[in-house]
Amino acid sequence: MAKAGATSKPHEVAFFPPPDSAIGQRYYYVTQRPWPSLVFIIPMLLFFEIGTYIRTPHTPTGGTQLVATYLIDLMIKALGSTGAYYPGLVTVVLLLAIHMVGKHPWRFDIYVIPAMLGESLIWTAPLFVFDRVLHTAQLTGGSVQHAVWLDDLIRSFGAGIYEELVFRLICITVLAILFIDLFKLPRAMAAGLVILASALIFASIHHHPLGAEPFDGAKFTFRTIAGLYLAGLFVFRGFGIAAGCHALYNVIVVTLAAIGR
Repeated sequence: MAKAGATSKPHEVAFFPPPDSAIGQRYYYVTQRPWPSLVFIIPMLLFFEIGTYIRTPHTPTGGTQLVATYLIDLMIKALGSTGAYYPGLVTVVLLLAIHMVGKHPWRFDIYVIPAMLGESLIWTAPLFVFDRVLHTAQLTGGSVQHAVWLDDLIRSFGAGIYEELVFRLICITVLAILFIDLFKLPRAMAAGLVILASALIFASIHHHPLGAEPFDGAKFTFRTIAGLYLAGLFVFRGFGIAAGCHALYNVIVVTLAAIGR
């Protein structure tokens, strides 16, 4: 995020007023900063990590069967790590690092967190419209179906957080650097390609060979559209709201499915 009047870096997608300015303290801009996003997702992150450990104590990371956690594992190993790690710790460290490098303020108004929860819930509505049109199911992919609602619920929060971390925060950043810094594409063209590419990667990764699901045209189309939508939320509303929307959508879907069983 760039301060107004500051020299922009090639990979920056959007520009925001100085965080310590009156405008910069408005809810619209505060939600797009790493620290408020981290505070917002911490309860969901703890619920997923603790719930996963309790339900599958011998496989705290592998037991989730999430493609996103598998990809985080690959990235960590690619950086030379050979020891144990936890995706939740990676998420916290990454968001704190972005926050400190960007020199964002730590203080924000207390109403921001409940407002983010309400906004995330509102943003799930278009996903249900897409779902209704294409007759698909939750965005949580890459695993077998669980018979227990609690397992579905736990996994829904993990998918919302870690898939947004991998396919929006990391993927969009890397693609932006690739298309703008390396390929020197015009910013408008690069922005469109970044969002489209991230959505296609998000949709395709749920199917073989990385995902457990066989290819299904309706689900692939739905996830591509959802990927475009969530990428837009990430760019314009921030990581926290995109993750909250994704997680809450999954929670509602698996809960409705459990009621209908």
